[in-house]
Amino acid sequence: MGVETAVPHGTFTDVIVIEEYAAEELGASQTKYYARGVGNVRVGWRGNDPQKEELELVEVIQLDPAALDQIRAEALELEARASVYGRTPPSVPDAATQ
Repeated sequence: MGVETAVPHGTFTDVIVIEEYAAEELGASQTKYYARGVGNVRVGWRGNDPQKEELELVEVIQLDPAALDQIRAEALELEARASVYGRTPPSVPDAATQ
């Protein structure tokens, strides 16, 4: 916590950095930077990470309620057709967001 990071969208202070790794990929990890009120603003890597994924926030777009409703409906439609989730229960729209 308390880290500062600069990305194309701007500079963020008081960022929390989380290191993620998989036990089967020894010596490799991803670093994820989260800014309050925005979310993930940067992804980096350390060690022997074969993917070496690097991402930076370049733009923030706020959706209005109508756009959120449209995206929610499309996501639920996609999920209804998906079979990769096996026995995972389907998503249920949150009544607070309706």
